[in-house]
Amino acid sequence: MFESVVPSFTALVRQITTAELRNTPRDTSSTANLIQPSFPLLSLPLELRLQILRYLCPNVYCDGLYQTPKVLRTDGVVCSPSIFLINRQLYAEVREEWYGHVYYRARIHPTGFHLHGCVWSLYRELPRTLGYIKNLDLEVQLESPGSMLWATHRKEPIGLYCCTEFLEKCARDGRMDKLRKLKLGFGVSSACLEYYRDRIGDLRADLEREMKGLRGLKGLAEVQFTGTWQGCALHNILPEETSRSSATGTLHAMTKIMAGFVDELAEAIRG
Repeated sequence: MFESVVPSFTALVRQITTAELRNTPRDTSSTANLIQPSFPLLSLPLELRLQILRYLCPNVYCDGLYQTPKVLRTDGVVCSPSIFLINRQLYAEVREEWYGHVYYRARIHPTGFHLHGCVWSLYRELPRTLGYIKNLDLEVQLESPGSMLWATHRKEPIGLYCCTEFLEKCARDGRMDKLRKLKLGFGVSSACLEYYRDRIGDLRADLEREMKGLRGLKGLAEVQFTGTWQGCALHNILPEETSRSSATGTLHAMTKIMAGFVDELAEAIRG
């Protein structure tokens, strides 16, 4: 029965005509009719409304970090999110459904802030989407735009680029007050790995300095460390003997330090 009801409501939603919107009341009775709710979907229980909304634009999986969201349902019908903009209440319910129940993957990288297949400059305003997300899976890439300087064998502190200001913007003015769960991991480039191979004792202080903006988040229910990812193949940049021996040990030591940092951060920002 539900399969037949949903298409009917879908058609009903699309039947709202511009002529009806332009209707000008001529007497008090017609004015009263306009004030009364005239959208049948809103008279249904919330649970049923959500089922209809999920049918209209379901959650089709895609890699939200590197791909833009898919616009086709499994039945081949085009999803049209703009249909939810016709009513404030529906929009609020859909927004809560989309941003409140799944983890959104994001990455902070020297090239910008990556989310939903889009890239924002770290020096511009945050995307409004961040203000709606309750569960965030964040990866911070530990590398620098100047990492190619390793070709000149210059021992410069390029393990971390400056993302402090961006993280401070995330927590400032309640912009991410709805965030309740955070997964935090780090991407490690080969240049970063080589840098900390000789300076592993500096990593914790560098993390504290660069990630201090995250301490502005409060009231989180859960904070997890998701591990480290290798930014590029070690054998393509580092000497073979380094790749086989010290690189693995360095990455293990870095992971242990990062896990301790995230555990301490979790204690500070959990509600």
